[in-house]
Amino acid sequence: MSGLRRSTVERVAPEMDLEEEPAINNGRPSLELFELLDIDDRPTLVFDLTNPSKETPIYYNASLGKIPLLGLKLGDGVLSTAASSRDMEYKEFLKWAISSQDGRFPHMSYCGLWWSTHTLRNRWRIVTGAEGDEYEYISAKRRQSEAPKLGRAHTAVGTRPSHSPSQSQTKFASDDSLEAQIAAFRLREGRPPPISATGPLVAPESIQDSESLDRLDFFRAYPATVPSSHHKFFMEFDWAATELGPISSWCTSLRRKVTFLMSDPRPAAMFWGKQRTMMYNEPYMYVTGQKHPGMMGKIFSEAWGEIEGDFIPAFEKAYSTGASTVLDDARFYIERHGYLEETYYSIAMIPFLGDNDEIAFYNPVFDTTRQVISDRRMAFLLRSGQYISSSRDPQDFWQQLIFSLQADHPDLPYAVLYSVHGDVSESVSEASDNSQNRNWTLHGKIRIPDTCSDIPIAATEQSMELFLPTFSELVKSESPTLLRAEDGSLPHFITQHMATQNGETEQSAVFLPIRSTADNLLGFLILGLNPRKRFDADYRVFIELLTRQLATSLASAVLFEEEIRRAARDRKILTKKLALQTHEALENESRFRRMADLAPVGMYHIEPNGMIVYCNENYHELTGHPHSFAPMSWLDVLFEDDLPLMAQEWAKLLTGESVNFEIRLRRPFVAEDLVDGERVEGYAWLLAAAYPERTNDGTVVGILGCITDISRQKWMEGFQKRKMLEAMELKRQQENFIDMTSHEMRNPLSAIVQCADWISASLPQFDCDQNEVIIPRDVMEGYADATETIVLCAQHQKRIIDDVLTLSKLDSDLLIITPIDVQPKSTIQASLKMFDFEVQNNGIDLRFQVDDSYSQLAVDWVKLDPSRLLQVLINLVTNAIKFTTTESQKEIVIKLGASHEPPSSSSSIEYLPRSTNRRDMTRGSAWGTGEPVYLHIEVQDSGRGLDDVERTLLFKRFSQTSPRTHVQYGGSGLGLFICRQLTELQGGQIGVTSSIGVGSTFAFYVRARRCLRPTAAQYTPSSADRLDLPRVMSPDMVEKLRSSTLQQSQPYSPKHVLVVEDNVVNQKVLSRQLQSAGCIVSVANHGREALAFLEKSRFWKGLETTGIDLSVILMDLEMPVMDGLTCVKMIRKLQGEGQISGHVPVIAVTANARSEQISTAKESGMDSVVTKPFRIPDLLPEMDKQIKNGLERGLEISASNPV
Repeated sequence: MSGLRRSTVERVAPEMDLEEEPAINNGRPSLELFELLDIDDRPTLVFDLTNPSKETPIYYNASLGKIPLLGLKLGDGVLSTAASSRDMEYKEFLKWAISSQDGRFPHMSYCGLWWSTHTLRNRWRIVTGAEGDEYEYISAKRRQSEAPKLGRAHTAVGTRPSHSPSQSQTKFASDDSLEAQIAAFRLREGRPPPISATGPLVAPESIQDSESLDRLDFFRAYPATVPSSHHKFFMEFDWAATELGPISSWCTSLRRKVTFLMSDPRPAAMFWGKQRTMMYNEPYMYVTGQKHPGMMGKIFSEAWGEIEGDFIPAFEKAYSTGASTVLDDARFYIERHGYLEETYYSIAMIPFLGDNDEIAFYNPVFDTTRQVISDRRMAFLLRSGQYISSSRDPQDFWQQLIFSLQADHPDLPYAVLYSVHGDVSESVSEASDNSQNRNWTLHGKIRIPDTCSDIPIAATEQSMELFLPTFSELVKSESPTLLRAEDGSLPHFITQHMATQNGETEQSAVFLPIRSTADNLLGFLILGLNPRKRFDADYRVFIELLTRQLATSLASAVLFEEEIRRAARDRKILTKKLALQTHEALENESRFRRMADLAPVGMYHIEPNGMIVYCNENYHELTGHPHSFAPMSWLDVLFEDDLPLMAQEWAKLLTGESVNFEIRLRRPFVAEDLVDGERVEGYAWLLAAAYPERTNDGTVVGILGCITDISRQKWMEGFQKRKMLEAMELKRQQENFIDMTSHEMRNPLSAIVQCADWISASLPQFDCDQNEVIIPRDVMEGYADATETIVLCAQHQKRIIDDVLTLSKLDSDLLIITPIDVQPKSTIQASLKMFDFEVQNNGIDLRFQVDDSYSQLAVDWVKLDPSRLLQVLINLVTNAIKFTTTESQKEIVIKLGASHEPPSSSSSIEYLPRSTNRRDMTRGSAWGTGEPVYLHIEVQDSGRGLDDVERTLLFKRFSQTSPRTHVQYGGSGLGLFICRQLTELQGGQIGVTSSIGVGSTFAFYVRARRCLRPTAAQYTPSSADRLDLPRVMSPDMVEKLRSSTLQQSQPYSPKHVLVVEDNVVNQKVLSRQLQSAGCIVSVANHGREALAFLEKSRFWKGLETTGIDLSVILMDLEMPVMDGLTCVKMIRKLQGEGQISGHVPVIAVTANARSEQISTAKESGMDSVVTKPFRIPDLLPEMDKQIKNGLERGLEISASNPV
């Protein structure tokens, strides 16, 4: 039929524009929508509102085709459109369907269904019908809209699917939420919906045209209005056979009352005349049921003869008092829907006067069936809940359930209760649906006749199949199941025995499983149904609520004893756990207390009032707090200036904040060790960390924290800060030192350059072809003065370089103190002679005095390092000369004294403390075992003196007493610093006393040891060569320089010298000076050329008589191709192999002046080392010496290796 319907629809449907609606196929919705509507149980039509023939539906589903009247109207031409148009009710239905808007006319009753509309895309009108009476439908729709949204699909209450009669069993919807089912029992008055107008209602002042009056008169025919079937039935009724007579004879009052009656949308009837002839409107037909149409026109006693007695008091009351009577929730059994239905109505009997002062009655009726039955069922659920909720075990649960069912209830006329046999509380886990060995026990029968013997008292799973044919399927169901007689699922005892009990045949019952959980079936009920009430949606909800109530209460009963046993076990376990935790807590507290007592930090617990509750021993040691406590007594141990800080942090703690801060104590911090010579002492510092202990409401009940001693760290911070400042100051001093050193070196360099320029400029006047040149005496004296100036300036530069080298050795701890046997008095006297020329030129009175202490100790020969001693002395004397030269009184006094103990600082001399990082080098074995003696030397001058600030700068690296000191007196600022270091290396100290305008006295002492007078072999004049003394020109040296410059030097015996030097300038200068001294000079640029030259000399084997007569080699160390050390090693190797005859004298000429470098050169094979700068008069004797030594060693080699 579906295919036939669609063919018919497509013929009547107009052609559609496919481009207009892309989601529409062939002028109608897509096929998927039709497929969805085809399987819908609700009757459904679809109209195209844009179609000119919109009154013709374009689609209806199979459910609508099953409705006879509509099927004929919409069928395949059985009822034509013209015929359908004559059906006025259908015409009104079509008009409502295509003209109503969503929400304007929500529903309409037609053909026993209530219809609703929905519009899609403003074009497609979908009309859906639902079964049931108007009140059930409206209430169901209302419940559906009011049901709570719980995030899951809800089944709409009131939308009942139609079931085929062949369906064996009806399963309850188990997915309805409990809230949705309870919502179905909300007490409300079901009323039909109001009929709203299609537009606003306007009340005109007067209605004058006859058409308007006709519309309001029920008895006038209005062509534009098609009368309803009830209207036609009323008008065609034979009223002449009643006491009212034909309609034409009715008075105006009766006509108007009838018009009012027919216009009333509520069910209503009217009783007119003495015999109370009955007439009623169309809604009242639902009340009359199967008595319609026979009730129309009957007198009251005939129409409602079965209830006449109930209304006689109302009629009598109206006759006597004229008052109305209202009867609430009156029960009536009305024959409708094929059975005698239990209904409840609230009825009003309203008297009014008719013609001839006769009393008539207007009888409006309100259906309260649903409300009354809902209240009754809810009351039963509440009462049964009170019984079964108090159960304490399953047996008690079954008993209480029987008690709750014993009360007479129309909706539960009888019941049979079974449960699983045995102790359910102990075997609840085994009572699952999968068990096949369960035994069932009858617990009770409610309102079952005693003559019924078909109900087994005890049964197994298999024997229960005889009692209930579908038992195995029923117990698997999670929801109640409807048992019907028509499909054979209803037990036989109901159809055989219950019919006699109730007077009519029972056709259905409900199988209600009782579960404690979803998997455990512990019992079931067979409940009878009210034969006078249809098993509708409300009935299903009632049974479902009862099922859930029983499951919940049974679960509580089953688990109650287990919960008690479990609670006892839990209590026992908790008691053990509590004891264990208490023990662990005590252990943890004891462990924490021991940890706190042994912690290397101070730990404390203080109450908010400041009282110390607990503190460990370290707290007392760190703070010095006594072991007696008082509130806030710990403030007494803090440094007074830090108390405001402590008050601020304490306030934070009391407000609930955690704090972390540093604070000082009253007690000082003093450590036993020294750091870089500085004593570690200062303030005692603590790092404190604390947090408040609070209750749940935030109240501070205690302060917990710890303190750590950070005194050393804070001292180190200050120490590092001081060291940083010292490093910055040292950097500044180094920069000043570089400036001063540059100035000191540039001045003599300028003088040297100027003297050399003058000599060079004066030579062209003597340029002639003669071999001999006559130089005037004044020019010769000028040359001598220039030469003297150059020598003095070079020596001044050497002195600065010596200071820098000495400083470098001191910094690297490489300066070596080498003691020898000397006479201090003679050594000092000899060194002072170098200042004779300078003091005489400046008019300075320089005196040397020996103190009585020196004579008293009879000091003669001692072991000390005279070079380092004189380095200090000469530096002090040089400074004294500088500062005395410009004074009017020019005196310098040097005093020598001695003692057995080191002198202490006296009122006159204040010695500087020794540096902790400077070791005393006089404790070694090289100093002998003689008696220690301390030599005191003072240098007193009559210079300008020093103030307090200038004295603090003395003896510091790169420091001078004032910025103008360098400008006025010169110097690098290293001298006094080096003097201090040298005296400390020799076990002594240095000090000063000075006053402005009086002068200064510098004093130092060194440690020495007595020794015996050395033998002649041990003491040779060459010992003086080891004195690395600063070169200061004495008058003898100046005179010697003048004589060597003005006169020809005494000629040496001719010597052949090989100069090995890579610097061409040095090579040229040295060669010229040697040639001037009468030497024959050959040159080589590096060691490989020197070896090649040796192969041509008399030293080479086989060339002893014919080779070059080479005397000595002067060799630089740093050269390309082959350096000097490698070259001399090769020479000594060839010499050892016999390739070189005799011994080749080799003298190293180098700028590497460190003692280690000199030792390395000698170890490599050098006979001697001459450091740059040097003078030719000093070099020539060394050459003669090494040539002589070479000849002697050559003879020794020849003697040891005879041919």
